[in-house]
Amino acid sequence: MIKMAKDGDIIAKALCQLMEKKLILDGVEPAIAKILSGRVCEVGVKATGRGAKKVAKGAKKRSAKGLNAWQKFIKNHGKKYKYVSGPRRGQVNMRLASAAFKKTAAGKRRKKK
Repeated sequence: MIKMAKDGDIIAKALCQLMEKKLILDGVEPAIAKILSGRVCEVGVKATGRGAKKVAKGAKKRSAKGLNAWQKFIKNHGKKYKYVSGPRRGQVNMRLASAAFKKTAAGKRRKKK
C-alpha cells in the first residue's frame, strides 16, 4: 500500500512537470523553465506537506503575554471616550482617554529605565 506522503510527492512532481511544459510552450528556454518550476514546487511542497504539521505539533507553545495597564484601561473604559459626532464619530478620543488614564493609579506608575 502507498502512503499518503508519497502520493503527495507524486502529485507535486506531476504539477511541476506540467508547469515546466507550460513554460516551454510559452517560449521560455527549457533549462530556465526547469529551474523555475523546480523552485516554485519546492516552496509549495514544503509549505503544505505533512512535515509542516509535525513541526507545528512539536513546536513549543508560547504563553500569551497579558495586557498592559493602558490596554486594560482602553478595553474597559474606551466606550466612555468615543467621539459622538463629526468625522471621527465612533472612534476613541485618545487625548481624553490618556488624560483620564494618567489620573489613575496605574497611569501614575512609570517604567523603570
